[in-house]
Amino acid sequence: MSVRRVDQGMAAAAAGLLPAKVSKELRTRYRQLRIMTHTAGLAATYAFIAAKAGERSDLAVAYQRAGEGIRERLTGLGLLSGDAKQMGVREVLGQLGGMDAVQYARASAEATAFTSWLARLADAMHQAESERAQERIDAGEQEPAGEAAW
Repeated sequence: MSVRRVDQGMAAAAAGLLPAKVSKELRTRYRQLRIMTHTAGLAATYAFIAAKAGERSDLAVAYQRAGEGIRERLTGLGLLSGDAKQMGVREVLGQLGGMDAVQYARASAEATAFTSWLARLADAMHQAESERAQERIDAGEQEPAGEAAW
């Protein structure tokens, strides 16, 4: 029997949600989600994520994936009920608003841990991409058109 740590599942889920290329802006935005959860609360942070996911951009897709990850994590733990893939924003916010203090604190802790993994992995991916770009520059290679090294 193998033992699996809780953070292994979160790390794997977060890794599956990240895009192939992590921009500096996405890295920064993912860093902000954990802090926002602490300062504004989970419901406000989820509402922010949902609002940003409704825009048309690569960042909007990233926010959409972050929201999906949070829903799947919380439904998987039984903190939200229903099908995570079918839940609308109102349903999620309604369930968050109906939680008692202990449930809400646990949901907040889980969402914070999950968004921390998103931020850590985005940092790592962005750093690796930046280092590869710098190596290409040092080797005298040109950046492909439309791509910046940073």
